[in-house]
Amino acid sequence: MKNTKRFIIYLFNFAVRGIFIGLMISIFCSYASHSSVYVPSSPSFTTNFSNLLNAFTASIILWAVTGIFFGFGSFIFTINHWSLLKKTVINFFTYYFGFVFLALLAGWVSLDLINFTKFTVIFVIIYLICWYYNYHKIAKEIANINHKIKKE
Repeated sequence: MKNTKRFIIYLFNFAVRGIFIGLMISIFCSYASHSSVYVPSSPSFTTNFSNLLNAFTASIILWAVTGIFFGFGSFIFTINHWSLLKKTVINFFTYYFGFVFLALLAGWVSLDLINFTKFTVIFVIIYLICWYYNYHKIAKEIANINHKIKKE
């Protein structure tokens, strides 16, 4: 029961984070496109729905699934008997292929070579920035712990 409750809490927290990030990105994109109307996703996605409210609801579901996917994907780094390289490679490809599927489903990217290449390059850059930041943050925490241990 304790593990089920923890799983539900993780599920909820990851979904909320995904919805929040998706909402912030969609608001930014609506402003950036100089639209006077909020659009929850790309036109290729929203035109699949009879109205914007349905498109918004579907977007919320996709954002929640994205948050859940990325949240649980981070647990790859908790596998202690794997090297950092193995964790990073598996995490990268898990995130990449999962996100490609969700991005195609949402119409954020098309399968033509130029757009798909741009999407991939942007994904790799964002992944590397996040990985670099987390790596150095954890390295600093470890150094602080080691410093405290040496003091004792």
